[in-house]
Amino acid sequence: MKKDWMKSNVTYTLVNEDHKKGVKHSFAYVAQNVTAEKVASFAKILESLVDGNITDAAVSSTDHVELSDAPQTQPAPAAPQA
Repeated sequence: MKKDWMKSNVTYTLVNEDHKKGVKHSFAYVAQNVTAEKVASFAKILESLVDGNITDAAVSSTDHVELSDAPQTQPAPAAPQA
C-alpha cells in the first residue's frame, strides 16, 4: 500500500457582530506539513484585516492511497455465441 499527500486546506471560524455563531472561511494550497504556529500566525493576519475574532482553525488533508494489495477483478465471462 502506498500513501501520497495530495492537498491540504485550513478553515477559520470568524465571530463578529454580524456572525455571532461564527462564519467559516477556507483557504486552499496549504503546505503539506503546516505547523500550528503558522496556522495561528495567519489567523492573526486575518484578524488585522477583518472586524472580529478568529476563534477556531481546522486543517484538512487529502491523501491518495494506492491499494496494491487489493484483489484484482476478474473479467466477466464472454456470452456464448449462437
